[in-house]
Amino acid sequence: MPDWRPVCPTPGRGYEAGVGGSSEQQGGDTPYDTEGRVGIPGAPEWAYGSIRGNGSDDLVVELEGPDDAHVVFTVPNFLSRGDEIGEVARVVIRAWERTARAAGLGA
Repeated sequence: MPDWRPVCPTPGRGYEAGVGGSSEQQGGDTPYDTEGRVGIPGAPEWAYGSIRGNGSDDLVVELEGPDDAHVVFTVPNFLSRGDEIGEVARVVIRAWERTARAAGLGA
């Protein structure tokens, strides 16, 4: 079983996905969508499903996209900054979209 390490602290009692505790966040100033996911800057319609450890020195990143697209990739844990993971995520998304387009053309 993978070593699951949450990126964010475990929510407390009464937590509702996508709803922050402060009035600013409740007014729409939160990065979370209604399903508790965070969008990927520069990749409209894509969001992080989860980021977790895999029991070794790697992080498993799950992405959710349009039309129920689901992509999973692994990076070394020294790529732990959000901007770094975001760069890799955008490269993976572009490759996935290219592959999906090619499959649609019968290539």
